[in-house]
Amino acid sequence: METLDKHFRNLAQAAFQRHGFASEQLVAQWRAIVGDALAAISAPGKINWPRMASEASRKMGGTLVLRAAAGRGLELHYEAPRIIEKVNQFLGYGAIAALKIVQDPLKTATSPPPRRMIKPEAAQAWAARFDDIADADLKAALTRLSAFAAPSGPQHPSFSTGENRVLSHPPTSSRKKP
Repeated sequence: METLDKHFRNLAQAAFQRHGFASEQLVAQWRAIVGDALAAISAPGKINWPRMASEASRKMGGTLVLRAAAGRGLELHYEAPRIIEKVNQFLGYGAIAALKIVQDPLKTATSPPPRRMIKPEAAQAWAARFDDIADADLKAALTRLSAFAAPSGPQHPSFSTGENRVLSHPPTSSRKKP
């Protein structure tokens, strides 16, 4: 039995090498390599290798382009020797000779906003609004949607089913009639 992981590794490795990465694990294991504090403010961009045509150029050491959160470039500059040492230790040879720090907003995983609590009486009020709907699935879906949209219940003014006072009068014009 074959796993997709093997195929994904092969595809990802080719893409990472095309964009200058020595190892896809450098990106995947960045937090483990540099620690939580530095990983929170930085991310590896790519490795710029010396302009030599041979494989020996990779043994001379490249420049790791490091993306830094706004205002954190100086802190990363001070930590550069330690970062280079840790990356080289992870890769197993002196792959990195220098760092280039680029201020770039980091994309962080954000947690979804917390769900609002629905009052039981609001849920019952919404369910009563949809009593005339025959389809039980549609009625349940509308009740859930309405309860999350207005957890305080249908009495909220924006969910009124009464007369629309704003549009009930004909529009007036500021132009004078002849």
